[in-house]
Amino acid sequence: MSYSAERALSLLYPLAIVSSLICCITSAVAWMHWQYVLNACPDTNCGCVLHGKSTFNSFEGGNIAYCHFATFGLLLPLIFALVLGIYHGYRMCIGRGKPKAGTATIRQRSGDMIVVTTESELTPDGLSPYYWLPATVISAIMAVYQLVYSAIFTDGFEVTCKQYREALLKEIQGVGNIVPVIKSRLSCAAVFDFMDYLVESISYERRRYGRINTAVCLYFTLVFAWIALFAWLLICLINVIHLRRTKAARV
Repeated sequence: MSYSAERALSLLYPLAIVSSLICCITSAVAWMHWQYVLNACPDTNCGCVLHGKSTFNSFEGGNIAYCHFATFGLLLPLIFALVLGIYHGYRMCIGRGKPKAGTATIRQRSGDMIVVTTESELTPDGLSPYYWLPATVISAIMAVYQLVYSAIFTDGFEVTCKQYREALLKEIQGVGNIVPVIKSRLSCAAVFDFMDYLVESISYERRRYGRINTAVCLYFTLVFAWIALFAWLLICLINVIHLRRTKAARV
């Protein structure tokens, strides 16, 4: 059973690693692209594409701390996933030892000799039962941390989408039936497409050159943040199951 668990962990940790890397890269691309364009606040740095807000005459970004967290916030779980992923991947690649076998000779009253072969369920390179306790604690903390990250990014994504709907109505001077279309039917991907082409920097020195697909960047971060959370939850579940199963061996 330990072999099956390690095989699953050797796949789940790389999934968490890849998902975290994608989140860091795509959120960084969106942040670096918009950091000067949306930074229109007089007293604070509001150049983050998350938690943007529509003002009377412009569209401003959210506090830059949100983008710092979106870009660098997954470095901690990424380090743990990398270390443990390499550990389990290495154990799977080098192969596992064969079960220990032994023989015992039993003499019956009739004088016949019976040779009994025994085989241990423990392998020479099996995981120590004491491994599962710290692994469970780490994975549980990382799962909660990943949940916080995913929730914060999702909230920032939805706030910017909602706020730019309002800014878009002002930009095109929308009235009548176009108002419910933009507010209720237009997808966030389409909203961010409008944002890519309509929002310009108010400062000529910091004018944005070129365009990116902001919707793709933000959606990639959003989706893979929840995939990483799913991976950490499965990792935590596997560790908890084996922590309970090896309880007797630790006593």
